Amino acid sequence: MVKVVVNNRQFKITIPRELALEKGWSKRTRLKFVEDASGNVILKEVKLHEK
Repeated sequence: MVKVVVNNRQFKITIPRELALEKGWSKRTRLKFVEDASGNVILKEVKLHEK
């Protein structure tokens, strides 16, 4: 389950450990939120050469 936490007016979410391990994400991984035409939010990994 994902949890939303508000800290210093910033909203933060937790990502399930199993998902992060399966995707190979670490604390250095950068993710961006993308909204599709239906309003679904998608997490995409930002590669080093992207901004």
